Amino acid sequence: MKLRIFLTTGIIILSGCAVGPDYASPEISSPAQFVSQDVLSALNSDKADKTVPVDWWTGFQDDTLNMLVEKGLQNNLDIAASIARVKQARAVIRLADAGDNLRADIDLSGDVQERRELDGDNETTTTSALGAGLDVVQPLDIFGRTQREVEAARAQLEGTQAELRSIVLQTSSDITSEYLLLRGNQRQIELLRESVDLQEKTLSIVKSRFDAGLSPELDLRRAETSVENLRANIPPLEADLLNSRNRLASLTGAFPGAYEVLLSSQKNIPDYESPIPELIPLDVLTTRPDVRQAEAILKEAIANIGVAEAQYYPIFQLGASLSVGITNASSMPVTEVLIGSLAALIQQVITDGGARDANYDIAEAQAEEALANYRQALRLAIEDVEITLAAIESSYRRQNSLEKAVNSSQRSFTQAETLYQQGLISFLDVVDAQRVLASAEQALARERTNYSTQIAILFRVLGVNVDLDSD
Repeated sequence: MKLRIFLTTGIIILSGCAVGPDYASPEISSPAQFVSQDVLSALNSDKADKTVPVDWWTGFQDDTLNMLVEKGLQNNLDIAASIARVKQARAVIRLADAGDNLRADIDLSGDVQERRELDGDNETTTTSALGAGLDVVQPLDIFGRTQREVEAARAQLEGTQAELRSIVLQTSSDITSEYLLLRGNQRQIELLRESVDLQEKTLSIVKSRFDAGLSPELDLRRAETSVENLRANIPPLEADLLNSRNRLASLTGAFPGAYEVLLSSQKNIPDYESPIPELIPLDVLTTRPDVRQAEAILKEAIANIGVAEAQYYPIFQLGASLSVGITNASSMPVTEVLIGSLAALIQQVITDGGARDANYDIAEAQAEEALANYRQALRLAIEDVEITLAAIESSYRRQNSLEKAVNSSQRSFTQAETLYQQGLISFLDVVDAQRVLASAEQALARERTNYSTQIAILFRVLGVNVDLDSD
């Protein structure tokens, strides 16, 4: 068992610094570049004459999006709760710092007594007293317990501020991604309705040929089935649109239904037109708020080791008191009393059943955990960027192929329709050409949406700073 008992005041002279380890930032070892660093560079290949916007989402050049993000940063309730936690953390610092401040108590008292003699003379003696006392206590932070508690509180503040920045960045990214998804789903619905209209025209042709006895009923039923299958894909997308509008309302601190009018009209998916910061891994690791939060938690845990170790040492306090008393009796002159004292108090726990040992071991284990979590946060941060860059490259290449597929399937459908009217191919060939065209158009719309949302995610994983006045 660890038992540290100090019985002499010589400790005051010998102890000149806080017990426990001082925090030193762990060395960051990171790759010189991302594996997909060329993808990040390629995103800016045609934007050399432009600058990175302060508010990154404005690079989509969409006024509606800008308004939604602004509302989100002002009214999002997760941000409001995080701002409140920052205020609490600031108050905790003041509370911890009060541990070695001078404390004073004032006591006022008064008393009046009346005494009547029982010897028949009927004399009455009245005595009045007034007293005032001042007690002053000055804790002496000899072993740095208060210092370590303040360090832990300051680290907690750093962590809550980093958390706030993380939530702000996450909120702006979530709003942007949801808005892009909504525009992408609107585009898919538009394409589906165009495909339904196109197939309804084909159905009209088939019906005319059936009525004229030129086509079997099988072709007619196939045409009807194809139209209804396409139309059946619209309701789920309409539900997704409703969910997106409601989600955007929640993200911006409003109730569902707030944007039914604003976001009901169809608009194209906006392209990102501005440069993207070409950061390297070390930049990301020193700026990402979740990494900064993980380091703040480690810093707090290291300070708490000192707090736990200080429990083994005595507590020193200097106390002074001053009391003034005035007594007046009706049969005696006024008496004044002035009393002062100065004392030192040493408190030392002899045994606590192992509680201090347990607290120290807990503090050390929490520091080990925080260090492991910090190192893991570094690796996950790099992984996030690599995953996003790979997804952007994949999406870009897939879009190129899908654009070619749409053009090819469009020509194929036009030729199939002409050949069917000439009776040179079966209606099954026309249905197949229509299905391929609709599928290609839908896939391209989805991929364009995915590409834009990956750009929004990229800003989040890069840890690009977003200013907030309340931070």
